[in-house]
Amino acid sequence: MQSVFRYLTTAALALGCVVAVLASAMSTAVPLLVARSTALIMGGTFHPLVGPTDTPDFVTAYLDKAVIDHLNRVFVGPVTNAVAVFTPEEFFPAGRLTFDESVAEGRVNLHRCLAASADCVFNDDGAVVPAVGRSTAPQVGDSFSVFGFSQSAVISSLAKQELISQHVTGGLPVSFLLVANPMRPNGGVLMRGKGLPRIPILDISFIGASPTDSPVASDGSYTYPTVDIATQYDGFGGDFPVRPLNLLALVNSLFAYKLLHGKTVDVPFEQARYQGREGDTSYYLIETDIVPILQPLAPLIPNPILKALDAPLRVIIEDAYDRDVSPGVPTALSWWPTNDVFGLVGKLLESMPVAVDNLFEGFGLSRVLGTRAPGIYGVGGPDLPDEPGADAVPAVRPRQDALTSDGADEEYGGSAVDPRVIPAEVAEERAPAPDATGEEPTPAGPGNGSETAPVLGFDESGVATDESNSEDSEPSELPEPEPGPESSPADTGAADGDDSGGGTAATDGDDSGGGTAEADGDDSESGTAEADAA
Repeated sequence: MQSVFRYLTTAALALGCVVAVLASAMSTAVPLLVARSTALIMGGTFHPLVGPTDTPDFVTAYLDKAVIDHLNRVFVGPVTNAVAVFTPEEFFPAGRLTFDESVAEGRVNLHRCLAASADCVFNDDGAVVPAVGRSTAPQVGDSFSVFGFSQSAVISSLAKQELISQHVTGGLPVSFLLVANPMRPNGGVLMRGKGLPRIPILDISFIGASPTDSPVASDGSYTYPTVDIATQYDGFGGDFPVRPLNLLALVNSLFAYKLLHGKTVDVPFEQARYQGREGDTSYYLIETDIVPILQPLAPLIPNPILKALDAPLRVIIEDAYDRDVSPGVPTALSWWPTNDVFGLVGKLLESMPVAVDNLFEGFGLSRVLGTRAPGIYGVGGPDLPDEPGADAVPAVRPRQDALTSDGADEEYGGSAVDPRVIPAEVAEERAPAPDATGEEPTPAGPGNGSETAPVLGFDESGVATDESNSEDSEPSELPEPEPGPESSPADTGAADGDDSGGGTAATDGDDSGGGTAEADGDDSESGTAEADAA
């Protein structure tokens, strides 16, 4: 009996030891399995994604649009933490900051968040609850994706350029999704005007094209894979004419901006058409069925007639673009009003029977003249390339595998500092300008505006990129605001009193954006991600 008791005791002790070892192993393994995929999501002009400008319902719907309709459909690995990153998103005179100043301040905060700094300012309002759960602060070790729309696509592009310039071999990848990007290499207005002087008063610098030259790791993956999405003809969202003296095309691009720009984030990724790839970036275009200059007539004129008119008008408009050039090749303005006079006349003649067939087809009849329905670029325009499967989208696998580089194996060097660790340099403090009432805003945020903001990727002069060996594909210097007390993102506290620097951010800029911007041509960006989109 004693031997049986000793046997059972020994077996129980052995089983206890096994359980203890397994528990210890699980406690160390779990953190490796639950590494988060954090999306740093920014709004467009007049939408800083914080109160009082944007309501919690608006911010929630916008985050869901970015994650569900875009990031989760573009990159491998679902987002588990959606963070509404504060960026001023102002545009003087509709706000305190000029465009360049707003971009510069937004870039500072994006770098804080990429570095998982305690100074990262984001919307942590408890009423903002996206589908993936309430937002929490970025953490070291998170796998990051960045979502930039319009003005914040510029912020994202400059941040990417700085990460590239300070890349360390073996650093963790960061993926970028740029929507309505003014720095798109072939189409972005800030690249079209590359070399032109800065626009005074409005303070807009033509800083060039978004970079496409991410370092390539030893496994053939890009470190900063990117997807760029534009709406066709959106003049300030990535499809500005090469030849603006084609006045029809210029006016059409302004109509597109007014009518379609704010709706770009509402279009699910699957509806965008693949345009090609350049380096680390894949490009997509959202087609316009009717050229925007005709769209205001839709309530008055039947659609078949508009489709008939579209055919010749699209030929003239497309003559202002270089569609046979990759969207990833930096292409500046041309001051000649037409590309090929005789070719244009020939395409116009060819479009006439197409217009007739469009009319008949629109009324439910056959294409009586037997013409082929034109493609996205109209009669005589080039066809879009076939989407090459998985290689078309830079599929980022959490923390390691990224888009294949087609066999490139070049080794890239860099500084000895991890590009997501905040370096010793700090941003210059900036003084907030008086608001429209002439009153000085009250500094807020970490330290009540008395602390300097850590910035990644600035050189000693505070510029965004190294211009010592610049090319058209690299952004130019972006002027920094004048030194002074830091212009903080938060002038009023959140209702819940959280002082973490997250949900307390606010802006003195235009407060008309909110969550109720309508879809019928509201020119405040992000305007159509309404609360019912959640």
